[in-house]
Amino acid sequence: MSYLPSDTSDGASRRRPASTTVRLRLTVGRWMIETDVNPEPPLGWRFWTLAGFPGDPLEPRPYGGSRCLLMTMVELDGVDRWLCAMERDESFQLFTTHELFPCPDQRGVEAFARRMIAAHAIQPQLL
Repeated sequence: MSYLPSDTSDGASRRRPASTTVRLRLTVGRWMIETDVNPEPPLGWRFWTLAGFPGDPLEPRPYGGSRCLLMTMVELDGVDRWLCAMERDESFQLFTTHELFPCPDQRGVEAFARRMIAAHAIQPQLL
């Protein structure tokens, strides 16, 4: 593991681990997205719940009520959206902040995050 210097309030310099990210490449709808994701976010992985429900007669939402994992924020056509890994079918979808709600059930979040990152990471290639 590599380390970067970190200044402290008393002026002393301490070493902190360098941030390592994993590059993901995936397709979501008409978008081909390549983005960096921290495999160990500072506050840990959290599942979120999507608004709505699939059987809503006025506005059916196929992923409504299901859990998702917020991977990173991406900007597409000038709009910030969350790139979310969907637990239901292990796909990726894009959502705005107002479509996401805290989820009380966090069982399996770490294993799901590792599986999704491993499945979509761009592997370094030797030339």
